[in-house]
Amino acid sequence: MATQEGENPLLATLPPATDYMTYLTLLEYQLTPQNLPTLNRLLSEDDGKLAEEIGWDLLRLVLPMLKDNSEETARCLQILARRGNPREVVVRVAEELEKLGDQAEERDFEDDGDQDALPTFPGEAPRVHLGDMTLEGMPDAKKPAVSDAQGSGPSDQSHPDSIKPLQLQALFDMLSLLHPRIKTQYPSRFLATSLPAALGAYRQVPITTATTFAFLNMLGSLANKKRPPLPPRASMQGVPPSTTAAALPDPEAKAEEENTGVNVPSDAEQAIVFRLLDAVLLEVLDEYMSALAPENPSMAWTVRLREHLEPQRVVPGRGTETEQWKRSPVLVERDGLLAKFYSISKEMQLDTSQEVRKLIHEDGDDIPEDPHDEEASEYPTSPSQIPFPRAGVIYLHAYHSYLEPGDPTTLLTVTELTKLIAHSFPLSATPAIPLPALQDALLSLLYKQTLAVAAAPTTPQPSPAKFVLLLSTLTQLLAITPYPALRDAAYYIAGKLLHAYPDPAVRLRVIKQTLEGSTLSTNWAEIEDEEIGSHQPPPEPDIVEETGLTRSTSALVPHPIPLAPPQQLGQLKAIGVDWLKAEFATWIATKPTEREGGVIIISALDPIQVLLEPESAEPKQDDTTSLLDLLFPTDLSELPVTSPTAAALDDTEAADTEETLSDFLLSIPFYISTLNLISIVLPYLATAPTTSVSTLKARISRHLDSLNKSSKFLTEVLQHVQEEASGLRGGGEEEGSLFEGSRADIFALEDACARGREAWERASRA
Repeated sequence: MATQEGENPLLATLPPATDYMTYLTLLEYQLTPQNLPTLNRLLSEDDGKLAEEIGWDLLRLVLPMLKDNSEETARCLQILARRGNPREVVVRVAEELEKLGDQAEERDFEDDGDQDALPTFPGEAPRVHLGDMTLEGMPDAKKPAVSDAQGSGPSDQSHPDSIKPLQLQALFDMLSLLHPRIKTQYPSRFLATSLPAALGAYRQVPITTATTFAFLNMLGSLANKKRPPLPPRASMQGVPPSTTAAALPDPEAKAEEENTGVNVPSDAEQAIVFRLLDAVLLEVLDEYMSALAPENPSMAWTVRLREHLEPQRVVPGRGTETEQWKRSPVLVERDGLLAKFYSISKEMQLDTSQEVRKLIHEDGDDIPEDPHDEEASEYPTSPSQIPFPRAGVIYLHAYHSYLEPGDPTTLLTVTELTKLIAHSFPLSATPAIPLPALQDALLSLLYKQTLAVAAAPTTPQPSPAKFVLLLSTLTQLLAITPYPALRDAAYYIAGKLLHAYPDPAVRLRVIKQTLEGSTLSTNWAEIEDEEIGSHQPPPEPDIVEETGLTRSTSALVPHPIPLAPPQQLGQLKAIGVDWLKAEFATWIATKPTEREGGVIIISALDPIQVLLEPESAEPKQDDTTSLLDLLFPTDLSELPVTSPTAAALDDTEAADTEETLSDFLLSIPFYISTLNLISIVLPYLATAPTTSVSTLKARISRHLDSLNKSSKFLTEVLQHVQEEASGLRGGGEEEGSLFEGSRADIFALEDACARGREAWERASRA
């Protein structure tokens, strides 16, 4: 046996038989997954000298073996983290994390050829500028595609890169052992080396629950918070627990103390460390939420809060979102992960209520750069130099608000939430689909405040300009988001806020811009400037010095911003009509009480006053369209009253007729809403003087007649399509598909027309 051991090159060349560099060179050729247990025994049984001398470079040889011998490889990495020189090994860990974060093979090659570019010396970490830490997250275009953020783990992946999640978790485990071993006056310098690399790797390796748990465990260890170990997860089967080898002290700590006189961090340094850990925690939360699986792209906080706070609105017999989250193991695991984020933040004394208000009141975009600021440092020298990611703060605060719905400290005013929403989803003529997780978080916060406003009408409200900005943003969100639950939440919240706003002129302005499909609201900064200068005279057009001509005042007027894409305009206008119908219904159903002097106390909109005298509710401008024209347009597209085959199914039909038909079908939701509005208003108009409403009744009558004719035509065409479906060819198939896709809308229009005719007949008899 001794002869066999002597023939083992790992034993035969063990120092002092050779020097450490020679031994390390031999390991590059002789170390295999099969003889790795022998190396582990050698590293564990000596006084720590072997791991201290070669651990800094042994990591790159051992890490790739996780795929072939995960148990022994993980044990070796743990030994290196516990017994190697922590200041040197942490540099190698950072380098390996950077390699995992690289996307291109060319970049991997460059990194391999530059492994010694980050030297170390006593008391210092390698040179890594804090600016390399992307605390605001990666641009969406650079983020890798994530198949499932709630996957069972990397062990289920068959892709060749499936080893990367295992390597990532192993490196995170090493960092959790290495950093506490480093006894230095400036631990933040080492953290500023490894944490940016950890973030980069976490973003590039597929984000799963397992990798996120590993990152959180590391952050908890770095914060010096002792917790019992978590039970093993299915994704970690085959990976052994931490080795029992005792951790050795930092061999360079004594030398640093002799040179500097201290190797214990000061209170100011400790504040930097915790700020850095908090920032990374929030960044990981942001990345995780951004990578949620498409089938459940958010935490559904808004829906679940609505089911909890307004149970009377839950449809009996229909499964709730709350029940679904309790039944699904994937969603239960997701809730558990968010609970871990929150738990670590509480242990690190991260006050989400305070931080979210800093986002609101200390907008970084408005802070000018100080030319006399201190010189740029390779490492943070104060906590203020470490920003928190905006989305991460919002997520954590929203989760706190969700967990404790009765906590008043989590409530933000509507004005504060308007600023957060305006910065997160600015109005745009070409808006991007909003990130569902962030949208859900902000809507959940706004929902709670909406209930508070509805319960207490005296709750402070935002200024008219800010309120219009908020409703415009919510309207655009519900028009462009593809997720039904978020659309419904935005619609519900916008409606409650609208009807609770005390100024009827502002409410009417919101309704009108929704019917028009565009707004002049722009962004928070311009509204702030507008309100600051609201008591000043309007700016005079200045003179262009080069030409001596007066500058056009049109440059001072913002351009209209569409609130919905053209194909969604009919549904958007239907929302505006529904809001107006609710206002009218409130007025009609409420018996106004009068004070002394005959002043009517009611905030709802009077149908007669609004429809016949729009200038009394809102200052009329030359380029504005009256509410009556928006509701019952005189140029309403009317479909041809001819035979279905000639008008709709003939391939030679004119292009303008096809366009008219397509526009009409897209506008059906709007037409149905106007017919429902007519059914509410006509009985009330019957009690008003004839001379005051004759014009309005005539407009309503024409609107009813036009829609009745078009509805009859569409019903006949749909019937013809169904009868001839089996014989349709060529263009006929396309026409049939068009009508079949609008089948439900056509029948709903027919029913609405019947209700409108019935209401008209009753009003005529009254």
